[in-house]
Amino acid sequence: MKKNNLDEAQEQKMLQIEHNAYGIAFWGLLAAIVIQQLLDGGNDRSILGEIVVFLTMCFYVLIACLKNGIWDRRLRPSGRVNLIASLCSGLCVGVLWGIISYRNYHNPLGSLLTAVCMLLSTFALTLAALSITTSIFKKRQKRLEAEMEE
Repeated sequence: MKKNNLDEAQEQKMLQIEHNAYGIAFWGLLAAIVIQQLLDGGNDRSILGEIVVFLTMCFYVLIACLKNGIWDRRLRPSGRVNLIASLCSGLCVGVLWGIISYRNYHNPLGSLLTAVCMLLSTFALTLAALSITTSIFKKRQKRLEAEMEE
């Protein structure tokens, strides 16, 4: 085991610093991806590095949280929360792609249809992913609780 030179207060402070650094990296990468998409018009090659790092962070946190039976500090794993989160993500992606489409093609109707298609597809995919993840989480949580009782 590695020696820890921090006392409990310092360890808590270090965890808070690391938490803040992760938040800065997560939201900074997301902002960089969105801004580059708006400025570059959907050239995915220019943001490939950011996407790889962002998705690696996302999958690591997802897997680590599921493994440890952790969902969120404030939100419960429920169908209502999944619907709201899916709708929010669908709206964000729909608006983003509507703007990109309008900037590239200057066709209001085509841009609106692009936005609606992206909104609906993102909503459906996010809802499916969250529903599957919620199911996995609840099974894992029951398993961990059963192990704790034994």
